[in-house]
Amino acid sequence: MRIVLTRREALDSPDGVNIFIVSLAQALSDLGHEVRVVVGSLQSPSEYRRLLAPRLDLPILALSRTPQRGLASATAWIRAKWTIDGFRPDLIIHSEAVPLPLRGTIVQVVHDLEPRSGRLAPVWRSIRRFSTKCSDYVVATTTELRDELVRDLGMPHDQIAMIPKCLDLQVYRSTSLDSRERAILHAGTLPYKDPGATIRSFCALDDPSVGLYIIGNITGSTQAAVDALPCRLRRRVTLLGDADGQTVRSLHGRVRVAAFPTRYTIPVASATVMEAIAAGTPIVGSPRLSRDVLVDGVNGLVVDTNPSAMAAALKAVLNDDALWSRLSEGAGRVVERFDAFRVARKYIELAAARGSQYPNRPSWEPCGKHRAQEQLPFAQRGGQDDHRPRTGTP
Repeated sequence: MRIVLTRREALDSPDGVNIFIVSLAQALSDLGHEVRVVVGSLQSPSEYRRLLAPRLDLPILALSRTPQRGLASATAWIRAKWTIDGFRPDLIIHSEAVPLPLRGTIVQVVHDLEPRSGRLAPVWRSIRRFSTKCSDYVVATTTELRDELVRDLGMPHDQIAMIPKCLDLQVYRSTSLDSRERAILHAGTLPYKDPGATIRSFCALDDPSVGLYIIGNITGSTQAAVDALPCRLRRRVTLLGDADGQTVRSLHGRVRVAAFPTRYTIPVASATVMEAIAAGTPIVGSPRLSRDVLVDGVNGLVVDTNPSAMAAALKAVLNDDALWSRLSEGAGRVVERFDAFRVARKYIELAAARGSQYPNRPSWEPCGKHRAQEQLPFAQRGGQDDHRPRTGTP
């Protein structure tokens, strides 16, 4: 099959949607399908390779080098329609609303339903609802999102497919307890990731034998929370900033526990949580994590995010070898549902159910005068200007 994966936003950041797109595109390619990734922008191909560390050289069509909004974004996507239609895809997988009449089976994947703010918020909600209802299939990535979509769109449960996000599991490594460092990993410093809650819990734990790694942009509030720690604990904290993809994967498999005091309005499938699961690392997380990724007592502990409760749970996983082993084994069972090849086959089944609309399909090159390089300011393979990007190392 010929498959297009789209996203309106940039591909540069290692967020959950981009990790999903890259993982799914690689699995589909490995399964023998022709895949193209179309995104709103790709400012830095080198940052894309560093932060996402792709295993394969994916064909990427970026509509701009810099993020676009409003009319500029709409115009770029309208021009891109010629390129996408020229490919004649069997399947198009939207990770964000793209309200264009495109050829092929259209799947709208819903990763989150966090409410937008600002004066255009009602417009974006209307666009999302319109795009979703015009799709051939609607996919929710968590049970909680599916339940909310039933209320939001007025669609019955059986019209919303449940397919989880995915990871390229072959690039993650689960190590034994003996090789693990007595350390906690917190990934993400955006407000909803609540790094302050993990830092306060680390303070309440009050154990200088334990280290704390924090991945993500070092914000002022994060730095202030670390600075407030007693010296004996502060020197055990490592702020890694925006670490590269391989470092992040390695750390997930090196620490003894991962902390996720995340605050979601509607629980989603957090990619950082899934990465911990893929590395066999037990989780201490908030009740706002989806029950699809954190099952209390199976692959982690669900606790309130106040410092004393989190510290008690972290202490248990750090010090109780039997508990750690049981939770790590549970992670090995849970992660099977997030295998990129397994998820890829589910999307192929959706397209196969409708059948290909193009029995005699031409190559990826668009028809007539509408050529990608003429239409789009940035449309190179892998986002590289003159040559193919390096293949990421597993």
